[in-house]
Amino acid sequence: MKTIGIITYHHYYNYGTMLQALALQEKVEQLGYQAELIDFKQDNSLSRYEMLKLRIKRMPVYIKERKKYRALADSREKIKEKNELFEQFYKTYLHVGKKKYTTTQQLMENPPVYDGYVVGSDQTWNPFVANSPEAFFLPFVENKSKKGSYGPSLAVKSLSDEKEKEYRKKLSNFSFLSCREQDGAQLLSRITQKEVKCVLDPTLLLSAKEWGKYCEFEIPKEPYILVYFLGEKSEHRRAVEKIQKLTNWKIISLPAAYLEMENNDYKKVWGGPKEFLSLIRGAALICTDSFHGTIFSIIFEKEFRNVVNMKRGCARFVDIINKYKSNSLGVFRKKSLDFIRDSLV
Repeated sequence: MKTIGIITYHHYYNYGTMLQALALQEKVEQLGYQAELIDFKQDNSLSRYEMLKLRIKRMPVYIKERKKYRALADSREKIKEKNELFEQFYKTYLHVGKKKYTTTQQLMENPPVYDGYVVGSDQTWNPFVANSPEAFFLPFVENKSKKGSYGPSLAVKSLSDEKEKEYRKKLSNFSFLSCREQDGAQLLSRITQKEVKCVLDPTLLLSAKEWGKYCEFEIPKEPYILVYFLGEKSEHRRAVEKIQKLTNWKIISLPAAYLEMENNDYKKVWGGPKEFLSLIRGAALICTDSFHGTIFSIIFEKEFRNVVNMKRGCARFVDIINKYKSNSLGVFRKKSLDFIRDSLV
């Protein structure tokens, strides 16, 4: 059986990050390969001295936003419980290589060996996320090896001239290329002068039934509104409360922002991926500014109210909503499956 190494963001306590990695792994395995996630997580930690300097520099921010930081401090134990649920899910369901890497240099010096390599989805090619790790451009893979991308997101519509030259060079030896957004695919195609397919986020490659096997969390029987906001705008919460008054449904939140952490009017569930999936599948309405909160609302065919989170990349939200509204997700799902199947042969 041929082996495929997947490199992407995966070991983070973020629902979308962990679930998109799981989805790509599972789909590759369904195609008859042995899939494994490369255990790469770039070490961006600061020294004690650097941390002290940063805290002193940010002191005015801490004072100005003391309410936020107090809520985070008060929720520390609950956040720890949530992270433990993520860790249990990670160890149970994700197939990860035995070698751990924290730098691109480590990958170059002792590269993992597979029959093929795929840089996965999430914002792996966004130049403004997590110092844009060099590892996500597969410099540790020999050029003669089959290597390519499945659905990485740039999350931007343009790149500087310098970045264009950089991406052109890094992608010159890729066997196959794809991007998660149409704008990104067109941009990369122009830069590389290669065909770049627009494909769906990996989570959309699995059906509601396939995701359902992870929905083991017991949910309320009565209708509820699920709130999952990453941003901190009060007007979004006020809109939810207006809906609550009209429907008389209770509100359940997956606290990610301090406004939910400090809100005792909401029932709070400090859940991992299983709780996240279960609550979305069972909700009467989902209110979210999360990309994957939106994605899973679509997968489970739920009523949802989506707010574009501008700070987290507008292009990807616009792209998926346009596909959803035009009823073209089924067509794109087939094209995406065909792409990954044909690329790995």
